[in-house]
Amino acid sequence: MKKLIIVLYPYKFRNFDWDRFEFENLKKKNDLIIFEFIQLLYPHFIKAYFTDVDRKNLLSISKISEFKIKFNSLLEKYGDKNILVMNFMKNDSIASIQINKFILNNKIISLEFFNPGISTYNLSISNMNNSLIQKIKYFYLRKNETVQKVKGKIFNLLVKFYKLKPNYLLVSGSRLKKSVKKTCKVNQIKIIEGSSWDFSKILNSKTKRILKKKNFALYLDAPGPKFLSDSHIYKEKLHETVNHTYPSLNKFFSYIEKNLNLKIIVAPHPKTKIKNKSPLFNYRTVISGKTLELIRESKFVLTRNSTAVTFAAFYNKPIILFYTNETRNTEAYQTSLYLSKSLGIKLININEYSQLDLLKLLKFQKKKYKSYLHNFCNSQKTGVPNYKLIQKIIDNI
Repeated sequence: MKKLIIVLYPYKFRNFDWDRFEFENLKKKNDLIIFEFIQLLYPHFIKAYFTDVDRKNLLSISKISEFKIKFNSLLEKYGDKNILVMNFMKNDSIASIQINKFILNNKIISLEFFNPGISTYNLSISNMNNSLIQKIKYFYLRKNETVQKVKGKIFNLLVKFYKLKPNYLLVSGSRLKKSVKKTCKVNQIKIIEGSSWDFSKILNSKTKRILKKKNFALYLDAPGPKFLSDSHIYKEKLHETVNHTYPSLNKFFSYIEKNLNLKIIVAPHPKTKIKNKSPLFNYRTVISGKTLELIRESKFVLTRNSTAVTFAAFYNKPIILFYTNETRNTEAYQTSLYLSKSLGIKLININEYSQLDLLKLLKFQKKKYKSYLHNFCNSQKTGVPNYKLIQKIIDNI
């Protein structure tokens, strides 16, 4: 009998996630069941997703009792010595703590992940380099998120009380490993030196061209403001508007195309559904699901904030990181600014594009890129993709 991987996933599970988490590779040697908890944990966030996944091994959970019944049937079939739980759940609610406590009580080997793949993973309003008045303003503008983080402090007390911890923690980057090394040692959690999912995708990638022409730059789109962004999980209002953002983008794209004699291709966010030649981007080419390949073949990359800067840094592509007049003096601006400093590049306002020296803007330091990748994406010397590290855990349980 094959061993079983049980995936606990708090959000809407997509085909994108199937590919990102390398489940196709893991399924070759193991059975795999995915429990999706968005209906239980974040039902208001379901409308942020535009695609449904129909998989026999995907179970959508709306009640904890339902999860326990299905989990126990799997436990009876496979036995506790033949199961690995890949746990993506956060301890940010009573329900998620109950689920994680249930896993702990059943003494199932579990693996959690600390591999966000971006330098802004730990950035919060409290540790931003701003005045007290500005911080109070940010707290007010994101009051729902602030309340949730206060609750999180209380939930952490429950986590310590119940001693909720995984057996393994997959960590990406030297800085992240350093930040958890002491805690993991105290709690007897084994650190697995892995990669961010984007970096692991690079390790798995094949050098196959997808476009005949290479004279293009790639824009990495965010969900908002046309679609719901991750801030909606806290029911926060987005500070960008459709009427400002997309005209600003299109004017900037046209300026770049004219002055650098190339085309802008749009890579939409995985949560969104944007058709090719969409009027949203003045009928420019839109290509979904090929971000790595497009970045590898592009001249440079444009984005507001994306984990996919990992691809650009790895393939030594210039990155234009930007904000707009609407996001000036917002937390989003501060996040982009922090990312720009981590990469050693300049953050620009695209509403002031006429003042830019584009050729100067496209210069970057390879040493900074290399440092970014080592600190936040992958500190291995061997370059082993995540699924092989996970399979090794399974083979040894």
